[in-house]
Amino acid sequence: MLFFVFYVMFGMVESGQLISYHRALIEGMFSSVFFQVCIFIIWTLYSFKILLFILTLLRQPGYQFVNDASLLPRMKIFGLIFIINCFAFLPVLGYSIFIYQVGLSQQFYISTLYIFLFQIALCLTNAWLILTYLKTQHIFTWLTPQVRLPSFGGRIGFYVSYFVKDEKIALLLSKLFSLTLLYFVKENTSEGDDFRIMGLAWLFALSSHTFLILKIRAFEDRYLLWTKALPVSVNKMYLLTFAFYSLLLWPEFLLLTTEIGDTLTVPEFIIVIIFSGGFMMFVHAYLLKPNRNPDQFSMYLFWLFIASFFIILSKLITLLTIVLCLSSFLMISKRYYEYEPIVNE
Repeated sequence: MLFFVFYVMFGMVESGQLISYHRALIEGMFSSVFFQVCIFIIWTLYSFKILLFILTLLRQPGYQFVNDASLLPRMKIFGLIFIINCFAFLPVLGYSIFIYQVGLSQQFYISTLYIFLFQIALCLTNAWLILTYLKTQHIFTWLTPQVRLPSFGGRIGFYVSYFVKDEKIALLLSKLFSLTLLYFVKENTSEGDDFRIMGLAWLFALSSHTFLILKIRAFEDRYLLWTKALPVSVNKMYLLTFAFYSLLLWPEFLLLTTEIGDTLTVPEFIIVIIFSGGFMMFVHAYLLKPNRNPDQFSMYLFWLFIASFFIILSKLITLLTIVLCLSSFLMISKRYYEYEPIVNE
């Protein structure tokens, strides 16, 4: 993703046009509320990543000495943690210097102030959360009420029970990102707009669910290996898993139905449904690869995203859907009984 962002920001234009390209991006940020909200969401996610990274360090034995900082005066330690967060936020703050310069030169004084305050608020929030952790000396846990659903069996039932019981927060985060993104795109498109706009937004929404596939595979390795001994064909197993991934995306499908007749037709809506299942199953099939290197999973997702991005941009989503479904079926048919769990993955 770092390479992709770097390519979009610096590799899509010639060096002589780089300054004007970035100036146009920044001016678009000030003139479009939707664009500005998208940037704010990205900065918030990056800030959240910084928070998780720092908390992960503090929980390691080699960083336990930092907990002694809680003995310092509260405002002093808060200031030190705030500085640390600002350093971690430097990629954003460094680029923001140019944002402030363009904003002030174009007389976007209020918007520039909002951007500055928002960035400072992110760093202050992280500093407060980290200080709270140091003061309380316990790991953050998010508790949600237990949800009881009518029990139903089958492979889909196993998956649903696993997410409802153990992965509520992961599911909530993926839905929050995908539904917010699709809603903003939907609100800023009108009848007659190119279907590729929604198609690319849908690809980003799918990508936000790929880490759930990793959790599904880990769940299968731990609890469902015995199902290989059942008299259930690989074809049926494929269809059941495909159906579960489609069920997982039903809130997004429900939101997308409001666009039927405006930015997409009924056949295009059906293609999107099949494409979603095929995309998820293609990632699922990769995780069944025998003796694979777990560290290469992120790179695999990166190239799959890039390839899908440009294929959709070329109006070949139907061809992409066929290739993903057929390829994932063939890979799963070949690897299902050959796969053995990777130790300590």
